[in-house]
Amino acid sequence: MSTIGRYVAGIGLSLCAGAGLARAQTPSGEPPVRIGLGGGFSVPTSYADSTFKTGWHGQGFLLFNLGPLLHLGTAIPAIRLDVGYQHFGFKNPLAGAEAPQFAGSNAEAAATSTILSGLATLRLNLAQGGRIRPYLLAGLGAFHVAVDSAGGAGSASQTHFGIDGGGGIALDLGRVDFFVEGKVQNVYTDQGVINSKSIRYIPITFGLVF
Repeated sequence: MSTIGRYVAGIGLSLCAGAGLARAQTPSGEPPVRIGLGGGFSVPTSYADSTFKTGWHGQGFLLFNLGPLLHLGTAIPAIRLDVGYQHFGFKNPLAGAEAPQFAGSNAEAAATSTILSGLATLRLNLAQGGRIRPYLLAGLGAFHVAVDSAGGAGSASQTHFGIDGGGGIALDLGRVDFFVEGKVQNVYTDQGVINSKSIRYIPITFGLVF
């Protein structure tokens, strides 16, 4: 199993284990561990915009509430362990000069690209209590970028370091929270995957936290 595979598998096991821990309550009434699931669309920006079409994504995460341990003024910190999946199509599959330059891939036949990510994310909740709670996000981790070629011509993949940042709003619905968030994710590449040394896109996510 690859390094990214082991990393994502470990986070997946943590998501399963968190289901039991999420039943407990902190003194403030907030569960110490919560599970989030979501999905939405991903908008490529910068150099990626000339290569990729708008794509779609899904994500899952474990949310560790640090409120009982640490307060930063009115901001309440939490840690998220995120697993994400992005799927993009190419605007022009035959644009060999702009297709990803992975060793062993047929760049001129590239049809789709997927990105599997595992990140550790700091979440700052900007309001205490209330039904509507805005928050900020900042994270870093590994991104496994794969290219699948059209017509069965082959595929290739590489793993890169990346960062993300953004924010969202959570709506308290009782036992669950509904959330909407937007982030900028930047994947740093060694070879200039799309005539640049990074892939940048904005995932807009809708989901639930249990």
